[in-house]
Amino acid sequence: MVACAAAIFATMHFALGFALGWDAAAIYPRQRPLGLPMYKNIWERVAAVDRLYHNGQLPRDARLGVYIGVSTTATGIQRQFLDARANVADRWIVLSGAGLSFENIESVMHPVFFCSQKPAAVVFGVHPQMLVGERYIGDEPSVGFQRVVGRRRRALESHFAGYRALSWLKRHWAINHRALAADFLRSRIYMSRIWFLYLAGVSADSLFEPSAQPWDEDPLWLWNMDDADNQFAQNQLDFWARRGHFDAANYHADGDQARSFIRMIRAYRKLGAKVYVVIMPLRSTVRRKIPPNAKPCLLEAIHQAFPEAPPTIVDLQEAMPDQSFTDEAHLSKAASERLSKLVAERLRTNDASSSAPDGS
Repeated sequence: MVACAAAIFATMHFALGFALGWDAAAIYPRQRPLGLPMYKNIWERVAAVDRLYHNGQLPRDARLGVYIGVSTTATGIQRQFLDARANVADRWIVLSGAGLSFENIESVMHPVFFCSQKPAAVVFGVHPQMLVGERYIGDEPSVGFQRVVGRRRRALESHFAGYRALSWLKRHWAINHRALAADFLRSRIYMSRIWFLYLAGVSADSLFEPSAQPWDEDPLWLWNMDDADNQFAQNQLDFWARRGHFDAANYHADGDQARSFIRMIRAYRKLGAKVYVVIMPLRSTVRRKIPPNAKPCLLEAIHQAFPEAPPTIVDLQEAMPDQSFTDEAHLSKAASERLSKLVAERLRTNDASSSAPDGS
């Protein structure tokens, strides 16, 4: 027993030291973590669509349209206007993640591939800043180390002090930052399970409890946000500046974020979907700060990957006046109706029955 405990201790000490090093850089998140509730929301909504399909409440020949984006898509696109006007699909669902990161969108949108009703059309609502992403910074509150104070701190310190050998383990970054290490392990386990379940052919409605209201999101607080002093808008600009969105050197047509975007386009085309890219509106104050090479880099990434058959690109970055926004990027409800109708008109085809996918 003693020998076994000693072996475990030695393995932990040297494994942590070898694998993680002094700063554990190997387990830092690549992008700002989204949090489990966002994954759960997407899974439950897709599971509901899957359940409707299996129960015959969604016609087998119905062409499903999926509009994928971030919070600017949640506030900017109202699904009912796509249903009424965008005839490249018969029924639309708007799915939004958070943060200007293609890698985060790629991660949170896995449920779409588990839906038995495969999309006929997929629209990406994007911003050029997604080529930079939202890199993890050590003081992120979503995965920050939970502070241990008071009696818990004294108990912890006395625990380590009581066993001299344990002080060796306390030196390691992963021990002092257990929350971040746990997030790293959870993400790896999640991806492994997703891969296995996908290969096994498991459908979305057998993995999560279906949502009661799958078709619509409710971004009411963003629509009604009172930012008369522009404090929230300034916080947005500071946040993006901190992550390098306004530095031209951070935009690359072949970087990690661009490769993530291209992977998504290819993956949805393999499902048989026609893919569209909508460059979503921004207020002029942030557009002036974004480097002039940002949008050309995004277009270059797309055309490099698909020189023969690029997805249809709809550029609406400057389509909405500044008074339409509640902050630097989110539209008011009235403005979202105008944008939704504008996008829907661009998602029309002369042959409404045509669902021919893009080229690969």
